[in-house]
Amino acid sequence: MKHIKLLSKLLRETADKLDAGTCEIDSEQAIEIANMFSHEPLSKYQACQYLNMSRSSFDRLVQEGKLPMGHKRAGYTEKFWYRDQLVVKE
Repeated sequence: MKHIKLLSKLLRETADKLDAGTCEIDSEQAIEIANMFSHEPLSKYQACQYLNMSRSSFDRLVQEGKLPMGHKRAGYTEKFWYRDQLVVKE
């Protein structure tokens, strides 16, 4: 609960700074933060575009465990990935 309150406080302070125009976040950072909160599902094609890589490179990184396996959705055969989880592990 302590961590949730801290996060809530930080988000409120940041929102106030954004509204006042005094926040030091640039557009690229703002988009990155917004993407973390959107938790948008992406198809493999969209995930490859997002990571700027081919499907074969994407599949290889998934097989090597450097990218997540993807999620299944009831009624669909294709897996999907969340944008904020698409981070290549070294």
